[in-house]
Amino acid sequence: KNCPSCSQPLPTSLPACSNCWNIWSLPADTSYHEIFSLPKESNPFVIDANALKQKFRQMQATCHPDTWATQGQDKQDAAQALSSAVNHAYQTLLQPMPRIEYILTLNGNPLSETDTLEDESDKFLDFMMNIMMAREEIESAETREQVEPVLERNQEMMDETLKQIEGLVEEKKWPEVKRASVRLKYLDGIRKAA
Repeated sequence: KNCPSCSQPLPTSLPACSNCWNIWSLPADTSYHEIFSLPKESNPFVIDANALKQKFRQMQATCHPDTWATQGQDKQDAAQALSSAVNHAYQTLLQPMPRIEYILTLNGNPLSETDTLEDESDKFLDFMMNIMMAREEIESAETREQVEPVLERNQEMMDETLKQIEGLVEEKKWPEVKRASVRLKYLDGIRKAA
């Protein structure tokens, strides 16, 4: 992509040219995946965290307000807005829970605080029993060593749920993705509680 002002190649996908020092705001419909030039045709849930971090650093070098400090207040303000957008997109895509919430929202199935696992099956009841037992074990633990087995079991369940979500996103089965994401939210709560 080239700069519309000087026709030189832009250093990143951001509308910021370090050659002629012109900077623009992102179009409102720019997705977080587009900000980082992540492939559109691939599964949007699958992210290479190391590549994302590298692109994030490159973009911050291009749009950080300090880089634009000598270019006038308008350009510095535009850089601040771009930098903020890049930071928010990065934080959203980096971790699985905010990433899947974002993907669900883009596909018309946003998660809300009131979403629960409403199911009477034995599998659901077992899952909720495991969640309650894990919380109790964490609350009653007196040492970090007592918490470790709970975290290991929880991580195994998180890994399994993440694989399910990956497959369901690939198949674009949004209601099922949403249900799996609610399970992930419960498991993530255990991780955070420990």
